[in-house]
Amino acid sequence: MTAPDQRDRRFDSLVHVTKTGAWINGRDDASFERLLDELDRAHVGHACLVGLAGVVDNAFLLECVARAPDRLIPIAGIDPTGEDPAQASDLMGELRRRGFRGIKLHPRLHGYDPLDPAAVAMMASARDHSLVVFLDTLFRQRAVATRFAADIVDSLAHQCAGTTLVLLHGGGPQLLSMAEVVRVHPHLFLDVSYTLLAYKHSSVALDLRWVFTHLDQRVVVGSDMPEYTPDETFAEAARLAEGLPTEKWANISHRNLSRLFLT
Repeated sequence: MTAPDQRDRRFDSLVHVTKTGAWINGRDDASFERLLDELDRAHVGHACLVGLAGVVDNAFLLECVARAPDRLIPIAGIDPTGEDPAQASDLMGELRRRGFRGIKLHPRLHGYDPLDPAAVAMMASARDHSLVVFLDTLFRQRAVATRFAADIVDSLAHQCAGTTLVLLHGGGPQLLSMAEVVRVHPHLFLDVSYTLLAYKHSSVALDLRWVFTHLDQRVVVGSDMPEYTPDETFAEAARLAEGLPTEKWANISHRNLSRLFLT
């Protein structure tokens, strides 16, 4: 475990809370109190507190951030379904004025195509209001057919040129293909939350090591708390990064996110 005086060297890209503490899987504790305990346990200095439209009220996120303003970065949960693309800029501007630093889009949870015009408009408008887009990249769903995840992201990178995208879960088993898209678009970042532990005993673990080695300036680590804890997540990330130059691990564990949100 990282020593307490090292906590600023860990920045968690993806944590969640709910007002009641109940989580969508029906078993995990998503309370604010537990979140702070887990961040302390893992010696995490900063974390992105990420909303989920219909699950976590954005106003509650701001209440939580107000209780730990030097530690938590607020990311609003947005569902673009049925929204007018022409109103995207107004919505992004309002979120920025309220203090949010980014938006979270979850096509699978809300059942829409990630290339839906309303979603694309929000992502494009986020750039103009200095908002970072957190996009869940596990796109597959029963109700809506989707293209290959890396091709979707490649298309979004061109349609939303200049928008900073944090690609949550890194495409899961499509990690390497996603990494190739990230490599050629400087405004994309590869988040390895969920994938890091869900595919621990598969070939994806080798792919993660390759990504850590060759794309360290564009990779971030998240726990997806309460799905996994920061402690187990950073322990697995450190195991995969064993032997890498200190500079590369520093980029992955905290510097990349610090550059986005703290400078």
